[in-house]
Amino acid sequence: MLSFGSLRGAAGSSAPVGSVVPDGGDGVEGKQVVATVLLECGYYDVEQVEWLTQRLLVILGTACVEKTAGDLFSQPAAVVPDVKKEMLEYLNSQSEAYASGSGVVSSQGVNQVLAPSKVLDDIFEGFVRSKKTLYSRMSSKIMYNEKREEKIEDFVQELDRTGVWMVGRREVVAKALLKRIDRSNTYHCEMRFDTSEELAEHKASCMLRPLICVNDGCSDVFSALHADAHDASCLFKLLPCKLNCEAMVARGEMEKHTLTICPRKMVICSFQPVGCLRTMEQGVLEQHCVEFMGQHLLQVLQSVHKNDIVVGDQTQRISLLEKALSIAQRAEAVDIGSVVLTLKEQENRVKLLEQEVKKLRQDLKATDVSAEVLQLRRELRNFQKQVGSSTQSNGLASPLQ
Repeated sequence: MLSFGSLRGAAGSSAPVGSVVPDGGDGVEGKQVVATVLLECGYYDVEQVEWLTQRLLVILGTACVEKTAGDLFSQPAAVVPDVKKEMLEYLNSQSEAYASGSGVVSSQGVNQVLAPSKVLDDIFEGFVRSKKTLYSRMSSKIMYNEKREEKIEDFVQELDRTGVWMVGRREVVAKALLKRIDRSNTYHCEMRFDTSEELAEHKASCMLRPLICVNDGCSDVFSALHADAHDASCLFKLLPCKLNCEAMVARGEMEKHTLTICPRKMVICSFQPVGCLRTMEQGVLEQHCVEFMGQHLLQVLQSVHKNDIVVGDQTQRISLLEKALSIAQRAEAVDIGSVVLTLKEQENRVKLLEQEVKKLRQDLKATDVSAEVLQLRRELRNFQKQVGSSTQSNGLASPLQ
């Protein structure tokens, strides 16, 4: 079996600066030659290594499923050791062929340097294709695709769960492959130095050095090369609110913030159903409701009176009047400037009134309540007088004038 042993050794050597080796045959007995071994950076593009590490497991699982497709006496798990061995041999030979310049040729017949991910995807596809049986080739063209994908996904999860091919070992293979395929040295650093001090200085500024995102809640690791790109898309980065409120909001929560709790969000008055058409920022809605309490109460009463609501049930009639009266009682009991009516309370109050009005209209169609109509109108007039006197006691103009 071919291995990646030689590539692993070259992936980040930490050998001493110099070592003593025997004479190469110059005839001088006992003479020794000092061979200098340079120290290599050994950093890789974190994103590429993570992608390739996971991809190796997916290709192994796919190849095992394809090899056993249609075989009633063999399961994918049973062929993992053999397929893994064949896969490493195939990857070694194909990547070596590409590295020597005989791997990928353009349509014009000239060697073309491709992105490592593209090269490796082609190699992986070739290996999986070599494991397909006649049954899997035929069924993939008919109706097997959907079930096949589900089976592959389940088997890959099983391989990951059982630790058949540990992440650390796959990462070693991934780095070896990447180093061999990356002709332009874009995704791995091969800088070499004479001393450990020089190596440390380089690593501190290497564009492929791994970084951890500094934003609270984000644990992503990436190469310094991609720091700006990550910063521009990190969902945990705090940004000023788009509506220019004073809050700093995580990028991933910005839309939710501006549509819900942002004080600069534009809203309509909660008494809009009864006639208040003012639009304002959400942050001043409570203040508006306090300042225009009398006007809102009058609009509620006028809405009831205008639609000639007839209450057929005495209990429902009293309940309706009590709900409206509670607003006036608040204004009479305390300084109107200190009353805070929350948005939720007022919306619920209006909705309940509307529901009762709707029900009472329905009751009117089935019941002759002409006497009760007159009684209700008298009660409404008495109630309006009470509201007028309560607002005048607080220094407000009577809403009935």
